[in-house]
Amino acid sequence: MPLTLDFHDSEILDITAQGALLRVRFAAASVSDAEGRHGWIPTVQLALADATAAEDVRHAFGKITEGRLRHDGREVGRLALPVTLDGAIELDLRLANGSSLALQARALTATFDAAARFTEDLSC
Repeated sequence: MPLTLDFHDSEILDITAQGALLRVRFAAASVSDAEGRHGWIPTVQLALADATAAEDVRHAFGKITEGRLRHDGREVGRLALPVTLDGAIELDLRLANGSSLALQARALTATFDAAARFTEDLSC
């Protein structure tokens, strides 16, 4: 099932570092499916290679109020899932807890478990 990720309203579970690899795991990722239905999926993960962070990533969790992704200097509105982007990556996130996160990387891979349940947003 093809999905697109919208950072706004997604919730970060945690960010972990393994050397220069940062993994961003979402507790609930705000996504749209191929028919344009909005909802959430719990298994989205971003892996950023050769990543650097301007802030301490241990405090970056919770609801995202604003997110911006640039690939080779171009703004990426919604991120297709799954996808791999090679080149200059800049990811800027503002969180509801008041913290912000600015990440730079050489590549980004976005994945999700295709067996995970898509929960449609039924709000009015």
